[in-house]
Amino acid sequence: LDRVFEIGRLFRNEGIDMTHNPEFTTCEFYMAYADYEVLMEMTEELISGMVKKLTGSYLLTITDGETEKEIDFTPPFKRLPMVATLEERLSIKLPKDLESEETNTMLKGVCAQRNLTCPPPTTSARLLDRLVGAV
Repeated sequence: LDRVFEIGRLFRNEGIDMTHNPEFTTCEFYMAYADYEVLMEMTEELISGMVKKLTGSYLLTITDGETEKEIDFTPPFKRLPMVATLEERLSIKLPKDLESEETNTMLKGVCAQRNLTCPPPTTSARLLDRLVGAV
């Protein structure tokens, strides 16, 4: 098997805030001849297998103290195309060139309409990430 695994302690001081810990441990791997589909399958197997092993079921009930919600980790997970799903849920049509100034201006407007803030730099990639996290 053409694979390399690495577990390591890291410290990063860029972008420190209340939601990001600058010290963390990573588990990285590199696998020859694997594409993102293979990586999604491996991640799905890892997460669903962990839930099943720890709880005895693929169904996991979580609570925020008031409301209970059941999450189903039964594989295969539903896969959604990011841009098409975002367009559908926000009732918008994004320009083809996601890096254009036109797209950036549009994304800033969509975020503003939904009272979503995005700290600088407000690149299209960061704005898209903010919108995906909100819908």
